Amino acid sequence: MFIKSLTIKNFRCFGKGTDEKGTAINFNNGLTAFIGRNGSGKTAILEALNFLIGSDYLPTRIKEKDFNSDAKEIKDEIVIEGETEKPFFATLDVRSSTNQLETIIIPCNKIKITIKRREKPEKVLDDPFVINKYVLPIVGDIDESIFEEDKKARKASRISQIKEGYTVFYKLKDGQERNAKVISYQLTYNPNRLTKCPKSYYLSKDRDDDVSGNYSLIAKILTDLHWKYKKKQTGGENTISSEYDTLAGSLRDIVDEKSVLINGINEKVKAICCDDKNFQIDFVDIDQPYKSAFVAKKEGEKLLLPDNLGSGFNILIAYALFAYVADQEKTPIVLIIDEPELHMHSDWQKKMYEVFTNQTDLQFVYSTQSENFISLKNWKQIRSISDFQVFPKEEILQEQITATDGQNGTRADYLDDYAAKNLHISAILRENLELFFAKKCVLVEGPSEKYGLPKLLKLSGCVVENFSVSIIPAWGKTKIKNYQMICKVFGIDYFTIYDN
Repeated sequence: MFIKSLTIKNFRCFGKGTDEKGTAINFNNGLTAFIGRNGSGKTAILEALNFLIGSDYLPTRIKEKDFNSDAKEIKDEIVIEGETEKPFFATLDVRSSTNQLETIIIPCNKIKITIKRREKPEKVLDDPFVINKYVLPIVGDIDESIFEEDKKARKASRISQIKEGYTVFYKLKDGQERNAKVISYQLTYNPNRLTKCPKSYYLSKDRDDDVSGNYSLIAKILTDLHWKYKKKQTGGENTISSEYDTLAGSLRDIVDEKSVLINGINEKVKAICCDDKNFQIDFVDIDQPYKSAFVAKKEGEKLLLPDNLGSGFNILIAYALFAYVADQEKTPIVLIIDEPELHMHSDWQKKMYEVFTNQTDLQFVYSTQSENFISLKNWKQIRSISDFQVFPKEEILQEQITATDGQNGTRADYLDDYAAKNLHISAILRENLELFFAKKCVLVEGPSEKYGLPKLLKLSGCVVENFSVSIIPAWGKTKIKNYQMICKVFGIDYFTIYDN
């Protein structure tokens, strides 16, 4: 896990919260799946996280509609803050208390964005919002073991917060202690000054944007490959260039055997500009061979682009591209995906979830409306959103309860027990994971009640199909408590019907 928690305040559907501190969201180690009904705030959480650690240029992304409906005043501001699992480091140039210029490495564990409306214009066509993004140091005594060896910079040994910013203490080689004042503006987010700071890649619902186009991820990768290609090129005879000249010459003879087209172009150009430009038909810019490259699948003699293969391939190719980039990066990578199940067959969904779960080098954060991308075996991965609150809540998980056999434990203990005993296979059927995506659910004993209850209610003038209610059969009265536990922990409204 690279990002430990996220706090959102006044951003879209998330307001100030009951404590005026916003909505706090804890992430699971490795993978976190957000589930909820349409409009519950899943995408808002993903985009807030991407704003925080992604590479988007925020002034072009922030709009008035990003402010919560209750944040109407000029003084109201959006706050997005993330805490990292492990420290990352900011390298700053400061002036010490003895008036010496020093380079200091400062450990940090938080990134924060504040967005507020501009009170008055400062220049023509100024941005309507004031956006600040900065890092927050770890306050207190610093364990020296967290630093890597770097003889060129001082390492902070203690950090204290002051009104203007922070005072950073460090030691000289002879053991003497010095300090320097770090003003808040010096902590402005600058990736070039940060090491080991998590970085995100966001795979939105528009899969095509990442596998094709001038500004897609594949275009950025090909640009990097072109740079590597140019770096490896040597002077003198270029075998690739000579081979291309032979191939291009053959192709030109096929399409313009007597050079009628090319000679005609050159004659007309020369007649106007009085200069022989020697135009020719070409196929690849040999100086930039990767510029026109593309991802394709060979079927017989044909090359098929992703669009020709079906939209489900876009997510697979995009994931492969992101995994490639993450492998090249030297920083922790968080892969954010909005509904990975889009356009994918159920079998592929299950396999992709398994791949995500077993991945250890990336942190995955995604939203989903598919039962195939969650599992009660890994219940700690699931974050359910209801009424703009995120479940499970720690206080509910730590509630002490007594089982029917008299054993005591917390709700978290019992869910761990469900997972350890593989009850997600034997007692809680996969199709019943529908309850996670229901607005309300009715828990019943078995299929007779599931299919009989709607008919009985219809006789009373109540048509269940007109309401967002799911009827979930527990397949046994003794198993109902398992479902009640799940509903209680994940904030699912439920009602239980059974006979004595």
